[in-house]
Amino acid sequence: MDAIRSCLSYCWPFSSRSTPYEALAQWDLDAGVTRMSDDQELVVFQDGAQITLTLQETGICISTIQRSGSFSRTSATVEHVPFLYVLFAGVSFSPTGRSILEFSYLTSAASTTLQLRQVSSDVSAIQGTAMLSWVSEVQAKAYKGIAPRRRFLVVVNPHGGQGKAKKLWHETIEPIFAAAGCIVHVQYTGPVSSPTNATNIARNVDLAAYDALVPVSGDGIVNELINGLASRPDALNALRIPIAPIPAGSGNALSVNIMGPAKVLDVAYGTLNAIKGQPIPLDICSVTQGNTRIYSFLSQAFGLMADLDMGTEWMRFVGGIRFVLGFLYGALTGRRYKVEITMKVVESDKRRMVEDYNTHQQSLAPSVEGKVTATDVRMPSLAFGTTESVFPLGVIHDRLETQLEPGWHTFRTSVQFIMAGKLPWLSRDSMMIPLAKNDGLIDVVMVPPRSALASLKSVDGQDEGRFIREDDCYYYKVEAYRCTPLERSGYISIDGESIPYQPFQVENHARLARIMSVETRWKGLQRIVLD
Repeated sequence: MDAIRSCLSYCWPFSSRSTPYEALAQWDLDAGVTRMSDDQELVVFQDGAQITLTLQETGICISTIQRSGSFSRTSATVEHVPFLYVLFAGVSFSPTGRSILEFSYLTSAASTTLQLRQVSSDVSAIQGTAMLSWVSEVQAKAYKGIAPRRRFLVVVNPHGGQGKAKKLWHETIEPIFAAAGCIVHVQYTGPVSSPTNATNIARNVDLAAYDALVPVSGDGIVNELINGLASRPDALNALRIPIAPIPAGSGNALSVNIMGPAKVLDVAYGTLNAIKGQPIPLDICSVTQGNTRIYSFLSQAFGLMADLDMGTEWMRFVGGIRFVLGFLYGALTGRRYKVEITMKVVESDKRRMVEDYNTHQQSLAPSVEGKVTATDVRMPSLAFGTTESVFPLGVIHDRLETQLEPGWHTFRTSVQFIMAGKLPWLSRDSMMIPLAKNDGLIDVVMVPPRSALASLKSVDGQDEGRFIREDDCYYYKVEAYRCTPLERSGYISIDGESIPYQPFQVENHARLARIMSVETRWKGLQRIVLD
């Protein structure tokens, strides 16, 4: 009867109302008999409520019957929890020898974001082998192909997300990790020169002790972790420890690219991504200025886009809206920046790039890679040298152009901005590099000086990648480039961090790092249309 009732409940959404089974439910609540039927359905009791857990093909159907009101009426709620959202199922033993069911899961039944739910009930009345078989089957389906109880080094930026990262850790993230049985070591980040700076943490971490690094922050801490791993003597091996970012900053671009703009505000989903994600490869870029070499995983910005990133730091307290305010100010004042940029161009025809992207997306398989042991452990040497090296100028242009022959090209002109990088999303509202993918190349977007009206119009549709359709959006796929500012002062932004306003040079290293992803693919557009 319970099985029939739970199935009907799942098909007929009568949540929070009295049911035709009220008399039977009343008897069950009074009797409080924990039992199992058909090896699939488990009935337990917690805090005066009867909870029926029915094992189904794709998840657990959870029916809760609660006595309420002075007339002892009952109400029922039903939800279907996919195995992805099941965190733990097991049996523990109390000091008195009682068998206790421990079941935890995430649900969005009463919220727009995932919430932690836990069931704990005495199941001593159920035969031990049957109970252990049930929880073993649930646990196996919840972690199919994934090792449970992962070991995490959690790096919390106490100043991230307008100072909310520490609170998010204690109130949301830590309880979920505990419910999933994860082994967690926490470190709070400190100033650049301190041992607890994220770069130094990654430089000295014992790789064998953890399954992933989990930054509770924005993109700045991710950048520091990658630079710390890449600066180790065993850099290539170190970069293969996955990074599982939990969005707690103002930008959270990496998390947007993993989870999509709709889910990036859900810290619990970010936590689930760490628990159940699988490693996917991430390209990283070498950025050089003279003999200084740093690493970029996200973007390099010059001109207005760098100004609105670095020039609005004083407005960090307002959150992500500071980027919009910075853009509006730059657009209305007609900012332009003189620059020389030399690129080794592979493709400059947007239509061909879009066709290639759409073909890639249609045939895209999950980008999962197993554990790799590197024998040549140091970072690759620079194929194009540094800014001190001779760089071929190639064909020289005094304005931006497309339909270029592959090879070296130099532009000496004014621009509104240059944006380059490896991932499509720069924030949950802005997809500035929509054709970016793991193709071993760097995507470079350049926009010439524009009127205020044209600039403001370009804001519309950035969350859908429509920016690429504009005629004055020049898009290039390149192997390497060198950018030389021709102004006296300004900003250059690398992954949202400022570097000296001097010439900088960039080249890509394919698939060196690893990022955790539940969906095992980047959350770019499924298809792009130019017209």
